[in-house]
Amino acid sequence: MSLNKLNSTFLLAAVLALTLHGCTGEQEAPPEPDAETAAHIAASGGAMKKLGGALKARLEAAVQADGLVGALEVCNVEAVPITESICLEEGFMVGRTSLRARNAKNDPDEWERGVLADFAERRTAGEDPAGLEAWTVEEDATGQRTFRYMKVIPTAALCLNCHGTEMDAEVTTKLATLYPDDAATGYAEGDIRGAFTVVKPIN
Repeated sequence: MSLNKLNSTFLLAAVLALTLHGCTGEQEAPPEPDAETAAHIAASGGAMKKLGGALKARLEAAVQADGLVGALEVCNVEAVPITESICLEEGFMVGRTSLRARNAKNDPDEWERGVLADFAERRTAGEDPAGLEAWTVEEDATGQRTFRYMKVIPTAALCLNCHGTEMDAEVTTKLATLYPDDAATGYAEGDIRGAFTVVKPIN
């Protein structure tokens, strides 16, 4: 996974919504975290909040100055550098992924895909999507351990401006220009639009 695996327009609606209001297949809900895991989850949450705050300041200014279309343009250019800066500050990677990504660079890897599928099943079974999260620790052949964490991004009403079924014509045109292979529309409020994803070396 690289830092480029960050869909800038996906960040726009998700961050505004948040600030304004090895395994595959079926996943099991994680057990209660031990102290070490809880610390990694807290660090992951802190990085997510930092990323959201930095993007919020830039995107709110763009919306006020040029509306949603202007914000899409700013997000397309600036969200990845902002995110890379946060990752460098934190010393690990934080980004977004989705089964219906706006940008193919944001597509999930094998573990993320399995977790997202499980989130969808649990949502269908009646769980509150806002509380859905998952984590694991992977170890490679050299003994390097990596903590991985995901937390759902529910679709809020505000997100529908750029991810819904009935969007402003200017927004639709701009999305087609910036992201011709966009798969991140057609959502309804409360749908799981994707998840935060963290990759944190822990050795």
